[in-house]
Amino acid sequence: MKNQKLHLVVLSGILLAMMIVCSQITIPLPIVPLTMQTFAVGLIASLLPVMNSFTVLCIYLIMGAAGLPVFAGFSSGLAVFVGPTAGYLYSFPIYCLITGLILKYWGKTFISLFTANIIGMLASLLIGSVWMIPNLHISLNTALMTGTVPFIIPGIIKAVLAVIIAQRLQGIVQKQLAR
Repeated sequence: MKNQKLHLVVLSGILLAMMIVCSQITIPLPIVPLTMQTFAVGLIASLLPVMNSFTVLCIYLIMGAAGLPVFAGFSSGLAVFVGPTAGYLYSFPIYCLITGLILKYWGKTFISLFTANIIGMLASLLIGSVWMIPNLHISLNTALMTGTVPFIIPGIIKAVLAVIIAQRLQGIVQKQLAR
């Protein structure tokens, strides 16, 4: 039991580091950049128990709020949390909760992992888009067309990647946690 907790903490730390690295892989676009953050969130949500994945993403947000340059473009600080794209950051722990709860009840088959990640990703995109409305003084339609629609296909691709990698790693993770 003690080793299981230690392995879970180590895995969580590794996945947190991966999240930070994936945050720096960006394609600049107007308003919202395309990043690998949601890939990392999906992988974290697919590999860790629901509360652990939620905690990892909360720690990520706390690190950024504390001034560590962990967000896209090495940004950080409290100003990021009130900017036009802050809703996406706030949505990451919610993505983990949604995905993790679905997986808790549906198991971790390819279909359930994919479905859970798509639902989590769509929730993340919608939260981020809705956040932009008052910050940029735009309509819901404009927010959805700039903050959700362009990211659906890349989101599906990232979800598939996260699921494939999660399935490959799941056996290793379970073996380590069972020790």
